[in-house]
Amino acid sequence: MVRIKEIRKIYSDGRHNAFTDMEYWKGHYYVTFRNAGGHARPGDYGDILVIRSGDLKRWEVCARLSTSDDHDDRDPALLDLGDELGVFFGSSFPEEPGGLLYTEGSERRIRSYAAFTSDGADWSSPQPVYEPDFWLWQVERFGEVSYGTAYNREGRLRLVHSTDGRNWETVSEIPPDRFKSTEAGLWVTEDGKMRLVIRVRESSGMALLAWGEPPYKRWGLKELNYTVHSPVIRPVGDELWVAGRAFGRQLPSSMVPPEPPKEKIEALARLDERLARPQEWHVVLWRLVGDSLEPILVLPSRGDNAYPGMVVEEGRVLMSYYSQHDVDNGPKPKPGECPSEIYLAEIELC
Repeated sequence: MVRIKEIRKIYSDGRHNAFTDMEYWKGHYYVTFRNAGGHARPGDYGDILVIRSGDLKRWEVCARLSTSDDHDDRDPALLDLGDELGVFFGSSFPEEPGGLLYTEGSERRIRSYAAFTSDGADWSSPQPVYEPDFWLWQVERFGEVSYGTAYNREGRLRLVHSTDGRNWETVSEIPPDRFKSTEAGLWVTEDGKMRLVIRVRESSGMALLAWGEPPYKRWGLKELNYTVHSPVIRPVGDELWVAGRAFGRQLPSSMVPPEPPKEKIEALARLDERLARPQEWHVVLWRLVGDSLEPILVLPSRGDNAYPGMVVEEGRVLMSYYSQHDVDNGPKPKPGECPSEIYLAEIELC
């Protein structure tokens, strides 16, 4: 049996806080995310925040990382390297110097960056990693080797690896079938088999499951039965769990949360007019059974949401994510900014 024991808001400042990851390292829980004015509006340039806590209740900002004033830094991922903790993120910037990001007809480029700490307080300056124009989106460590998924704007997806977190090399390219791939979560089980859940850019009806065995040069590929945005995979007991964002219409009706009262919707819509619409997608936990997903839980979420991080412990799963479902009870945003907030869910394994 699985139940939500508690959900706690852990960061809110009236700005758009989104795209989380979570790690436990050297006695503290770390959560990282992007801090900006909105999701991807013209001129939106985000920084990377890292917060930490020893007890999951009191959180402090331990890092604010930025590559440049004209870069949008986003989608950070944490990597436990033993003596060091790394944070990896993508940085978007205009192709033409002086250009404005996210405007119609504008062209942009992407570069991946990383910063490191040995104590959680002092962080190195962000430095480029891997190849230009590939986004090192998720990174995980298994023994002495770290693996990551990297994609580009054309929908090419690669598996990459590193032994030090700084120098990354391509292992293989994962054939995209007839779809273009973007975000991909990965995990290696004890038998050495790697599985990836891949977001598909050109379909709103499904995701892809890829699997391979060492040396991870050849891949099987199958369509999954759910859309999954921002996928993350973790072993929980003898199961593999997947967290991400799914469309409500794909979920069993009994699992879809009811719409909030009219007064609540009106209060939310005063901060972001899009929140007046019926909710389309939710933060979801599934178990991966063979090559199918079975939903376990739907977490409180509304509007712009998801991008979870997961830490699995004895008897519980901790999950960071972002949402707009309670922004009317947070700090007032500046004019023109669209707020979202960071949450921590404690999920009890009964």
